[in-house]
Formats: sequence, structure tokens, C-alpha cells
Amino acid sequence: MRLPNRRQDRPGTRATADVATPSLAADAAAFLAAAVLCAATLAVPAALAKSDVVKVTLMVPQAAKVDMTGLRRVLVTQMIVDEEVPDFDLSHELVGVLRHDLKEKAGLEMIEVEPPALPEQPIRDLLANTGFWHRMAETYHADLIIAGEASFKTADRSGYVQTDEISPMTGQRIRRTRFVDREAFLLDLRLFIVRGAGGDLAWEDHFSGDKTYNGKGYDRLSGLFDMYEQMGDDIRSIVATRERQVQRTLFNE
Repeated sequence: MRLPNRRQDRPGTRATADVATPSLAADAAAFLAAAVLCAATLAVPAALAKSDVVKVTLMVPQAAKVDMTGLRRVLVTQMIVDEEVPDFDLSHELVGVLRHDLKEKAGLEMIEVEPPALPEQPIRDLLANTGFWHRMAETYHADLIIAGEASFKTADRSGYVQTDEISPMTGQRIRRTRFVDREAFLLDLRLFIVRGAGGDLAWEDHFSGDKTYNGKGYDRLSGLFDMYEQMGDDIRSIVATRERQVQRTLFNE
């Protein structure tokens, strides 16, 4: 007598497909291999593209802050100085360096006359008097007038500093604290650019320089010229085109 098949006869149970497990594992492995191959294929062009990126520095012309169309002849007035400098005439030296700089590096025609003095009144009231500037421009045949306020000061910045030195005894580097004499020069300059035709204010700007020198007794006039050199590019940019550096990224196809 044949015994009954308990798996088939048991109610509520289903026969399992034991042969399906190896097939699923093979499919998963194939899918993973395809994914890895696809990722590697995509990564190659990206790496090549990255190697074709080039960064370059370009010199780009930047327009003057004041529209200089038809404006060539420039008159520089005396500077309004808040406090006289003992060693030199601050107004005289600034007028001289401004004239030379704008003539040689900005290509403007400077009117070489004794710089006209300005009335002793608040500068804002004077700038609002367009008739005053227009008459001055007619007198000197000036297209543009440059006036300004200036101050030049010194400051003691001596103090203790830490320095690294080589010991003459051991030849090793050691750190020591010592007192150092230092003197600072500070230049503050505010310029006003006035159109001669209408006597109106075309531009105003503020510049400041600060430079510290080791020791005492550094020539103050040389310090003044050093600080003007620091701000010279920005001053010329008011009335002349200048070039500036920009970074650009190029892509090779």
C-alpha cells in the first residue's frame, strides 16, 4: 500500500521552488557587474574633460570713473591742509606729484601755473558754488579742475616684538623679545573733480595711506611719495582707463 505524500496532502501548504535560488544570485551578479562597467565608462569622459580645463589671467580695460570725452586740460588747485607739516609744504608737494602722475601716466594736459588758492570757507559750500568753479575754468581755460583736502601725520609705533635668531653659542634657532623703534606716516587725501563747463562736481573720492618704517628719522617727504605711490592707481582710475586682472576658465572641446 502506497503511503500518502505528506507535502501534497497537508492543507494550507505550497511546494517551494528550490531551483530558483541559484538563478536569482546569477542575475544579481550580472546586474552589479553592468552597473560597475557603466560607472567606469561615465567616469572616463569626466576625467578627460577635467584635464581640458585651463585657467588664464587676462588684462581687461576698465573705463574711467569720470566721462572724459572732450576733457583734456586739467587744473590742480592748492590743497586745503588741516595742519602744516614742519619739513615741507604739503599742498605744494601733492600738487606737484598729482600733476606729474596724471601727465606721465594718464596722458592728460596739465595746466602749469601757480595753483590757485581756494576761499576760506567750508568745502561743501564751495563745491555748491558752481559759478565760482566755472569762472576759474574760464580764467585758466580748464576742462577739469581738481581740488582736495589733505593731512599728513606721524605716529610712534615702537614696541616689543618677538624675533627668531640663531644662537652664536649653540647654532640653534631661538626666539627672543626685543624693543624695536618704529615710526609710521599717515596720509589722508580727499579729491574733488569739477567739470569746468558747468562748474558741477563730477566725482569725489577718499584715499588713505599708512606705512610703518623701522627706526626713527626716516625722511618724511620720501614717506609722502611712498604713500602716494600706494594710491596712485586708484587716483588715476578716476580720469583714465586702466587695466585690471581677471581670472577666466577655458574649456577645450
